[in-house]
Amino acid sequence: MFKEEYILELLSGHLTMQGYNSIISTIGSMARHFNWPKNIIVSSSSDMNWNSDDIKELAHQFFEWIIAKNKLAYVEKIPYEYLSFYFTQMLVSFVSNRIKEEQQKIGISFQKCQELVFEICSEDYTIAEVSGQKYVIVNQESMGIQISDLSNAVKYLPAYVIKPTTKHYKPIIRMAVHDVLSDINGMVSAVLLVKTIYGLLDQSSLIKEQITATEDFDDIDNEDKYIPYVSSILTNVSKIEAKMYLEYIFEDGGKKSLAEISSKYGLPKSTAHKKIEEFKHRIFSTYMPENESDGEMFLKKLALSLDEIAN
Repeated sequence: MFKEEYILELLSGHLTMQGYNSIISTIGSMARHFNWPKNIIVSSSSDMNWNSDDIKELAHQFFEWIIAKNKLAYVEKIPYEYLSFYFTQMLVSFVSNRIKEEQQKIGISFQKCQELVFEICSEDYTIAEVSGQKYVIVNQESMGIQISDLSNAVKYLPAYVIKPTTKHYKPIIRMAVHDVLSDINGMVSAVLLVKTIYGLLDQSSLIKEQITATEDFDDIDNEDKYIPYVSSILTNVSKIEAKMYLEYIFEDGGKKSLAEISSKYGLPKSTAHKKIEEFKHRIFSTYMPENESDGEMFLKKLALSLDEIAN
C-alpha cells in the first residue's frame, strides 16, 4: 500500500527521492502482483515482465493522468487513514482504463484489413484503375466486366475466425480473398472487396475476452473499494450490536420499533437509541457514495459484513 506521508508530499509538489522511490516500489509491486499487461504503457508490447524503467514509465503516465483528469480535487476531503486506499483506487482506475483502451485495439481493424487486401491483390492479382476507382482483375479475360455484387460469391463461404491467439492476419485474409474471387469472372471494385472480406471475419472471441477481462477488473475497481470503509465502521461491533443494527437499520426480518429492539436485547430504550444513532453517524461520516447506485452497493456490502458478525 502507498504510504500516506509520501502521498501528501506528492500532492504538495515537494516529493522527496525517498517518497518517489516508495511510490514507484508500490506501483511495481501491484503491476507484478496483478500481472498487468505491459501494453498499457507501450501498445506494441506483449511482454508481461516489468523492469524498473517500465515501472517508472507507468508511474509517470499515472501522474499525468491524475492531473489531466483532476483526480486530486477532492483529496483534501479524504480522511488521512484512507489516503493510501484512495490513491490505490486511482491507480487501479487508471490501469483499468488503459487496459480497456488497448483491448479495443485487439483484432484487426477495417483499415488494417484494407491494407492487407490491397497488398495481397497486388501480389496475387492485377489492380487497375478505371474512372478513378481501383479494381481487382481476376484474369485478363474478365477485363471490362464489372462486378458490383458479391453476395452470391460469399453465400456459402464460412466465417474466417480471428482468435485471441492469432498473431498473423495476412494468411487468413489471403485465404478469404482467394475464396471470394475463386468463381468471379470480372473486375471487382477494391472497396467492395475490402468490405466483403471484413464482413467475413469473425472476431467474436475477442469481444468475449474483452468483456471477461473488463468484468474481472471492474470487480477489483468496484467491490473491493468498500472493504476498508466497512472494516472501519464495524470496528469493535459486537455480535449483539450487529444483530440490533441489522434488525433496526436494515430491517432484517421485518421492520421493528426501537421499543421492540431494546426489549429484545435487554437494553434501556435510550441506550439502544444512542448506539443506533452513533452507528448511523459512523456510516455517514465514513463513506460518501458517488451516486445512488454506489450507495446501494456500499450498504449491501455493509449489511453482508454485519450478517457475518451476527452469525
